[in-house]
Amino acid sequence: MLEHRYGNERIVDWLNEERDWSYPRNVPYHPRSDSHGGAQCRYFVDDLLYESDAIREAAIADKLVYQEDYQVGEGGLSWNTDLVIGPPADSVQVKLDGDRVMAKADPAEIYLAADAKSIMTEHQKARRNRQRDINSFADIMHHHNERALTAGILMVNLAAQFDSPLRDPDDITDHYHIDRIVGEIIEMFDSINRSEGDISANLDGAGVVVVNHTNLIADVDKTELVTDPPAPQEGDRVHYQTFVSKMAVWFSERFI
Repeated sequence: MLEHRYGNERIVDWLNEERDWSYPRNVPYHPRSDSHGGAQCRYFVDDLLYESDAIREAAIADKLVYQEDYQVGEGGLSWNTDLVIGPPADSVQVKLDGDRVMAKADPAEIYLAADAKSIMTEHQKARRNRQRDINSFADIMHHHNERALTAGILMVNLAAQFDSPLRDPDDITDHYHIDRIVGEIIEMFDSINRSEGDISANLDGAGVVVVNHTNLIADVDKTELVTDPPAPQEGDRVHYQTFVSKMAVWFSERFI
């Protein structure tokens, strides 16, 4: 049996291998694309299936499905959610998505919702926006289903330079004091109020993935996962694998 590779490692492979040809410059990461967030959420599904026999067995029995890019609610209390997991609606045709044992279909009810965000450049400006996004996401999800688990996945860039496709090709951003700033961002997300497994309006879990990614064509296959500080360490609640493990336990206890 192949060793399981978690989503924090696999998103690095994605950044090294994938190109979004629908955007100029064909760089791996584009802030207006949702492809990297979609990949991160699918990897999260695979991680939950690996972590929990109960979740995996329920998925094999067609008792759980997942859906991407799912609109929850209407009007001011709506959210275009990156990932939702729940029981399939009776009218839904369950169909497996490749080798993944959890089928992709619309759920009848939301058991878990996840939002995938990233801060790849302009960290000082983006961090408050991402924090507000995650808090608003949790509020809206719990308004629709107070028992639903809410998860935020944040990818943060530690590279000293970044080539943003929203700027001119020769306008490369230099990230000064990047270690300190990334450390502050991680502390900020770690400080978000959590439910800690209880049913509440707070966010249930957040995982932070730190990468070194320049987006420069010369470094197109040199993205690395950062595991040394300031990246979260094993046991920290925002450490990706620690976060996945807790979410799997809470999901199993609450819904299975």
